[in-house]
Amino acid sequence: MEIRLNSNKNINSVNKNVFNKIELINKPNQITEYDIRNILSATDIFDAEREENSVYSIYGKIEYLSLLNGLSDNYQHVNNFFVSQNTNSKNIYNSFDWYLLRPSGYTNIPSPDNNLRYVRLFEVIATPENFEIFNAGFTTNLFGEQEYSFTFNKNFDVSGFFEKYDNHPNDNIPTTELFLYPVYKTKTNGSNVMEKLQGYVWNNTNSPILADVNQQLILGDIVYGDIVEYSHLEFYQSVLSGQTYHISTSVNSTNAPVTTNWLVWNYNPFIPLRLRYFSDSLNRVNTGTTSYDALSSIPAYATNVNNGNFVWRDILPQGYFDPLTEIGVDYPFVNKKRYLFLNIVFQIIPDLLDEYTLEVFTNIKFAPTSIYNYNPTGDLNNIGKPCQ
Repeated sequence: MEIRLNSNKNINSVNKNVFNKIELINKPNQITEYDIRNILSATDIFDAEREENSVYSIYGKIEYLSLLNGLSDNYQHVNNFFVSQNTNSKNIYNSFDWYLLRPSGYTNIPSPDNNLRYVRLFEVIATPENFEIFNAGFTTNLFGEQEYSFTFNKNFDVSGFFEKYDNHPNDNIPTTELFLYPVYKTKTNGSNVMEKLQGYVWNNTNSPILADVNQQLILGDIVYGDIVEYSHLEFYQSVLSGQTYHISTSVNSTNAPVTTNWLVWNYNPFIPLRLRYFSDSLNRVNTGTTSYDALSSIPAYATNVNNGNFVWRDILPQGYFDPLTEIGVDYPFVNKKRYLFLNIVFQIIPDLLDEYTLEVFTNIKFAPTSIYNYNPTGDLNNIGKPCQ
């Protein structure tokens, strides 16, 4: 491409230089050496990567405490519940299916005096196929019983996990907990029902009733949970009534073997795994009267109360513990995931609110033991002195 001279366009035109002249100046300047410690911080980079990461690897240890552990798998009478079996016994491996749940939503409980009460609903995000449990090496509890280790063979990205309430469908509250969910596997003998598993549900009159628990779940299934109270204005949730599962085992009465009774056992089916915490302080911002700096700090999950008023609680960063409440988490962060370890004491206890169960355990008579039948060989004056 060529630029045509102005004189070739018009005889009265004057040719002009259309090029920009660049002035080259040779001016020496001192090169300043940067202090890389002020530019690059391995700690800051680690903290930033950990905060942006939302992938968890979950594992832990379980201590199983129950009379049903080591019990005969073919019990008939009450006495069978107090005799430990070495073979053909009920144990943690054959008595439970283990799932992982996340809180997915909340359905309002009809109540004329308090409209803040909700039933918490849980969604299945991992099934027994993803759960591995095995004996913990060289580990027993104070009763000499085996303890167990577990792990999930998949990782969990919680970035897309939010909770919604019926009355506030536009709220997206980040999930702060997952839940380990053991489901007891009931036994039948032909057409005879030997065991039942039941949990609480709530009817339209706001009353708890017992219903059979679904024992076969797949990914995406919804599990009926506990009762919580949620304050929309305070961005705060608290558990009012925890869920309890009841295992009913049919036995024959000792005095009348032909009579069938039910021993009832209770356990908490939702074992929390804490991912993170919300701050104890509440943030309030009005979009019409607040500075730009304050508006830019409003997170995506903040609750729009009304008229441009937003409330929220900050998520505490990993490794930070609130100096007042002492809450916080600090999980190892390696290979682009956080390692969440859970130490569980899993208990199944007799339901002493059940009339027959209370009668059985009230009438238990323990034989004398020789463990404590000895006289001490020393006295208080010898405490702290060398052994003879």
